[in-house]
Amino acid sequence: MIPTKILITGSSGYCGNFLAVHFAQKGIPVVGLDLRPHPVIKDIPNYKFLAFDVRNKEVFKKIVEMEQPSHIIHLAYLMDPIHDAKYEFDVDVVGSKNVFEVANEVPSVKQFILMSSTSAYGASPDNPDWITEDRPLNGYDYNYGIYKKQVEDYYAQFSKRANLKLVIFRMCTAVGPSYYKKGGVVSTVYHAPFLTDIMGGNGKVQFIHEDDVKEIFDRVANDEKLEGIFNLVPNDFSSTHELGMTLKKTFVPVPLWLLSDIFWLLWTLRLANLAPAMARLMAFGIVASSEKLTKTFGYTFKYGTKAAFMDAIEKRKANGTL
Repeated sequence: MIPTKILITGSSGYCGNFLAVHFAQKGIPVVGLDLRPHPVIKDIPNYKFLAFDVRNKEVFKKIVEMEQPSHIIHLAYLMDPIHDAKYEFDVDVVGSKNVFEVANEVPSVKQFILMSSTSAYGASPDNPDWITEDRPLNGYDYNYGIYKKQVEDYYAQFSKRANLKLVIFRMCTAVGPSYYKKGGVVSTVYHAPFLTDIMGGNGKVQFIHEDDVKEIFDRVANDEKLEGIFNLVPNDFSSTHELGMTLKKTFVPVPLWLLSDIFWLLWTLRLANLAPAMARLMAFGIVASSEKLTKTFGYTFKYGTKAAFMDAIEKRKANGTL
């Protein structure tokens, strides 16, 4: 199934934008939907931007009926926590239901790709390495992971038409040269005067390079039979300690309870978007298995976790976004 037109929600976000640019440069018409256009990359051949709020199902249906996409990639979500819990839920959960329901109603749509997250497995000291897709989801107290679980549960119970293929990617954190915003994990680690060594935690991390994401999406978009859930992760992992040592950082040991309390204070006083649950994620990194993905596509990753992270640093330094 060769894509005739791809519609991407959340097209002004990091992943949405680099995928929009990638497919448009291949000559595939792309329609990007977001609240506002990308602030940096705007003039893209084969790309049309439409301002849109994912909570409005009626407007979304009119857009899909007008544009007649063959593929929808759903990336409209709020990854960073916010203090407006209702808005966060409406975007992440209600919006995701709206988009899938409309995709099912408009027959031009033949493939729907949901970007979920490995955080839906939940950060726990009991997690094994190499979590596979059949492990039950448990977002614990982290809203983003909880909402991803709720959306996946809804999709699993939904009675969709037979010729709408559903692909769900549980992705770890993506990194690469296209990231342009202030903050983000690469910038935070690179510029931090010191890093925390969370006592009792494992500090494990997985990063996937945006180039690998593009290659995998190419293969998925051109597979007319593919359905299922896949961990979108590299075939290795690293740790904050290994990355910090490479960058010659100093480590300060901090108990998890203290870091959680610090995050709670910063969150309550609205001094930083560090929800207390994020301390648990930092302590107990989620390591997912890429085995199903690599076997399905025969894919060999260009970058492992550490290589992806270091490449993002070097290329962002070169283009002035770090």
